[in-house]
Amino acid sequence: MPKNRIIIILGVLIALLPVLGFPRLWESFFQVVTGLSIVLLSIWASIDKRLSLKAKAQRRQIHKRREAEIEAQREAEKQVLQEESL
Repeated sequence: MPKNRIIIILGVLIALLPVLGFPRLWESFFQVVTGLSIVLLSIWASIDKRLSLKAKAQRRQIHKRREAEIEAQREAEKQVLQEESL
């Protein structure tokens, strides 16, 4: 389940707690647990986003290196062919 949906469901749960009829102590406990869950999900989402951006940047760098290596190989092959033709 996507993190956004979980956060929305937790928000709805907090909004409905007063009408569900739980004792005050239980209601407070559920509010604290739900609030902490929302905070942790938000932190997790931001960390996950940063990690995915880092991985994407690393993949881009690897791709650039491979392209440079392929280009260097092609240039070397061209030089060898030119030397052989002389």
